[in-house]
Amino acid sequence: MKRFLLGGFAFGLALPVWGQVSVRTLLPQMTDLGRLARRPSPYYTTAQASSYDRASKDPSTDWFANGDAGKFLRTETRGGRNEYVMADLKGPGAVVRVWSANPIGVIRFYFDGEIEPRFQAKMAELLGGKVLPFRDPYAYFSARGANLYFPFPYSRSLKITVDDSEGDRVRGLYYHVGYRSYALGTMVQSFQPKELPLLTDLIEDNADALVETYPSAEGRSTGVFAEVVYTGKSATIAEVEGPAEVVELRLQVVPRDPVRPDSLEEWRLYRSLILEAWFDGEKCIEVPVGDFFGSAPGLVRYQTLLMEVDRQSLICRLPMPFAKSAVLKVTNLGPNPAILSCRAAVRPIVFDSDTYHLKAQWGGETANTRPMRDMTFLNTVGEGTFIGTNLFVANPVDAWWGEGDEKIWVDRDPFPSTFGTGTEDYYGYAWCDVTTFQRPYHMQPRCDGETLRTNRGHTLVGRWHVIDAIPYREKFRFDLEMWHWQECVATFVHTAYWYARPGTPGPRRIDSSLLLPRPIAGPESIDGAIEGETMRIAERTGGVTEIQAFAGLSAAKQLWWKDGKPGERLVLEFEVEKAGRYKVAGHFCQAKDYGIHRLRVAGKEVEGGPWDFYSKDLGWAKRTLGVFDLPAGKALLEVEVAGTNPAADARHMFGLDYLILENP
Repeated sequence: MKRFLLGGFAFGLALPVWGQVSVRTLLPQMTDLGRLARRPSPYYTTAQASSYDRASKDPSTDWFANGDAGKFLRTETRGGRNEYVMADLKGPGAVVRVWSANPIGVIRFYFDGEIEPRFQAKMAELLGGKVLPFRDPYAYFSARGANLYFPFPYSRSLKITVDDSEGDRVRGLYYHVGYRSYALGTMVQSFQPKELPLLTDLIEDNADALVETYPSAEGRSTGVFAEVVYTGKSATIAEVEGPAEVVELRLQVVPRDPVRPDSLEEWRLYRSLILEAWFDGEKCIEVPVGDFFGSAPGLVRYQTLLMEVDRQSLICRLPMPFAKSAVLKVTNLGPNPAILSCRAAVRPIVFDSDTYHLKAQWGGETANTRPMRDMTFLNTVGEGTFIGTNLFVANPVDAWWGEGDEKIWVDRDPFPSTFGTGTEDYYGYAWCDVTTFQRPYHMQPRCDGETLRTNRGHTLVGRWHVIDAIPYREKFRFDLEMWHWQECVATFVHTAYWYARPGTPGPRRIDSSLLLPRPIAGPESIDGAIEGETMRIAERTGGVTEIQAFAGLSAAKQLWWKDGKPGERLVLEFEVEKAGRYKVAGHFCQAKDYGIHRLRVAGKEVEGGPWDFYSKDLGWAKRTLGVFDLPAGKALLEVEVAGTNPAADARHMFGLDYLILENP
């Protein structure tokens, strides 16, 4: 008998009998892209348990409720501890993905009705890749999101709980549990920690396959090289007879007239070239070239298991099967000619009744973010498997754009069988984090934002469903809420990818009005505003100052002074262009931890003071300070901590958006 160390515990080994579905059979499916193009065998459905706000019951009620944390199925008491049930699944089935924005406590897996957990670990360590053998790339943090992709099959049932061993913060847990359900009678061997050492080589090889530099696919090559595609013209980049499949597509795009990287001209180039594909005479793909390869706006480099963009090529590793013929074309709808070259790696296959065509479509909108609504990425009928999306956002304001939940209906679901907790959560990160990342199954290769509160600009995210692909027999719908913190006009465009039986609906037509990505201007300032964040700090006798970003403010920022003590002062210097008599007004922050302050302008105390900036709600108000005679050149605004409202948190904060000088 061998022994193996798992998360600090030694287990004895006995040789198992492998079932039809087991860890051994499921692990290779994490990298087997060919199986996505075929009807699953044995067949399964995919769904998700999550902490979504249970107030979202139907579109006629609070459909966009946003309290998506701490929503558990129930609470159980075991051994003097509280355990919160995240998922209670009936088998046979397999959990294939666990995600959390804030993993905490101990997570326990109860298999097949057992009263003691068969497997447990600290949730942050398990999802963070610190419990063997669930290391990176099976478990990791990406931009503050904790992800675990690993199969946990169960023959009859699986209950997953988390406890309060680290305190009441568990009541604010955000989580997803993605799982498969097989038909009754399917032979599934339940997960056994003590059997994992028998799979060491498979686990290690599979991990390497997920993160290695993916080699070019083998197969017969066909391609067109150095073909110039002029405005309004098309080029056939691949034309192949079947039965066969394209196992890799490499496309190079070179503008005939050089363009500056990440310029509007480059954005236009990759959006104006439209990729179309016909398999067996059926239109299956109609997507802008950049978006199909997961690159927008313009050329964005990244690498995932299924797609990649490098310095030379746009690479797709999604198999494209066909029985008789495949025709791929690129049409140039833009003003600039482009030089295209393509390599398609093709290999013969048996195309039978279980084989699907690859399909992809593009859509979106540039519109007001109010009222909140669902954006439909894909709504189709027939039989197939959904495998992923990418989303490009042009956000003209600093406020966070991605609070929206994904909602997925499969076949005759009366309610979404997958209901998420936020856009960034679906894409595998968390807390609106602006850190770029690339992982085998998901990515954020571009994010112009600087912080949670300064998310202005362009963002590109994507996710592939491989081990968690979603089959359907009759119909499928994927919606994502447009849930933006601020009312504004923003652009959301998306690509959906799926496999489907021949004869099922193809992609919708492209709306050409959406093709050109919009430049994002910087935050606007109020006319005449003297911005608080640009004033020179002439003196500060206590506390700390920083520049704080808030959407809706002049230039989207304010000067923030915090933690001063009574009697301490902040002196700000501002410019007066022309000497004269001015009414001075200011736009000031008020909140529950703001203080009472005495203000002076040019040495003269402001009447009606000291001023109380306490408010139970965060907000800003324009207040008139009075009329003052100001010399040309430099003038001073003095702020002195006078005290605290009895209802306030005693941090004596002060926030100045701007001053403005007006005629009296």
